[in-house]
Amino acid sequence: MRLAWVIGSGGLLGGSLVCELAKEGVELFAPPIQIDWGDRSFIARQFQMAVKAFSIQAKNRPWQIYWAAGAGTMHSTEADLQQETATVDALVSALLQEDSLDLAMGTLVFASSAGAIYAGVASGTIGESTLVAPINAYGRNKLLQEGIVRRLHREGAGASVVCCRISTIYGAKQKRGKQQGLLTEIARRILCNEVIHIYVPLETMRDYIEVDFAAKAMVQSAAALSIRRGVHVKIIASEVSVSVAQILSIFKAVCKRNLRIVTRTDGRSKQYLRAVQYRSEIPLFNSTSTRENLGVGIMRILAAQRLEIAKHGRR
Repeated sequence: MRLAWVIGSGGLLGGSLVCELAKEGVELFAPPIQIDWGDRSFIARQFQMAVKAFSIQAKNRPWQIYWAAGAGTMHSTEADLQQETATVDALVSALLQEDSLDLAMGTLVFASSAGAIYAGVASGTIGESTLVAPINAYGRNKLLQEGIVRRLHREGAGASVVCCRISTIYGAKQKRGKQQGLLTEIARRILCNEVIHIYVPLETMRDYIEVDFAAKAMVQSAAALSIRRGVHVKIIASEVSVSVAQILSIFKAVCKRNLRIVTRTDGRSKQYLRAVQYRSEIPLFNSTSTRENLGVGIMRILAAQRLEIAKHGRR
């Protein structure tokens, strides 16, 4: 039985990865210490201790580490992202320095951002062979972080690395206090009878993938690609694009009410492609396995937000 460690298991994607791996009967590693993400001076030492414990459990069997941590967004500054990148480096350094860990038995699966990495692509369908084109600090740091995790294969003893470039994730399990995604924020404002502010043109296209489907696709990708030792890039997306106008129409139909919308394009709109179409060149599974009807997904988000508002109030 393989051993898996999900870093960032308390987040939206990390929580879904834990559930998906548990369904497959994978043994999940629980670090003996809780990583203190705010302690910059101690983060490297924390990872060294956690990796040491992981190596003991991983002895003589396949292992996987999923990186699903990080609080960066398309609007984060270079300074905001420096600690996140340094933390990725601390993990990789700890893995490379742990003599008792058989790197050749392992795979590091890194959750990256397709939207940030390909933000400057002019047009057309985006696949794994598309040239990267970051236009902001978030995209540049995601590429830098991918370069750091690639070291595990290059400098180690052949560990596999799978960089999963994921489209826009959504889900009903958004934790209170975390930055809201567009769908969750629209749902909250509708239920609170507040004005919905839209800062990009209504024809702006997005590829939304439900978080449980994204987690399943990551686990399947890791299983299939790690057989071929090396470094791999995999796009994780629903491969169906919808416009902001279509999203608002779905909310209006589901809620059966007129929406209070204010549109005002500002500098934030420049961070996003006007039209996005992803098409993976590495079909590892039935493409329908990464798709949920967006109307169903929006109904789930609305239900979850109703519970949140009933429990905690509007804020």
